[in-house]
Amino acid sequence: MGYTAWCAIISAAFRRAATCFNDLSIAPVSKEEVRRIQITHPYHPLSGKRFELIEHRCLFTESYVYFHDDDGHLREIPSAWTDFVKRDAFVEIAGDRSPLHAGRLRELADLVARMGNEAGHGG
Repeated sequence: MGYTAWCAIISAAFRRAATCFNDLSIAPVSKEEVRRIQITHPYHPLSGKRFELIEHRCLFTESYVYFHDDDGHLREIPSAWTDFVKRDAFVEIAGDRSPLHAGRLRELADLVARMGNEAGHGG
């Protein structure tokens, strides 16, 4: 096997190793299927706009999506700032009424109670 063939095998292995594990599906995407993403970050200038997803990449621990903006420029944005990443199930069911999980609220209540007890005993 020649040098070029080995380079192709190694390159393919690195691409497979860099695959992100939070992709929504491992099923092949048909050429006709177009995935659209919406920017959901409230302070991003393109918030609320929808774009055709060009690619999703994970670089180390960060996940990014790529799309062409209205001017045709390729843009990169953290996937957490879009609807590409599934929302937390608790937040979705709670209808955005509470950004904290029940466990975190319980921890907060315990902390407040401890602080109240310490303040009462120290005075």
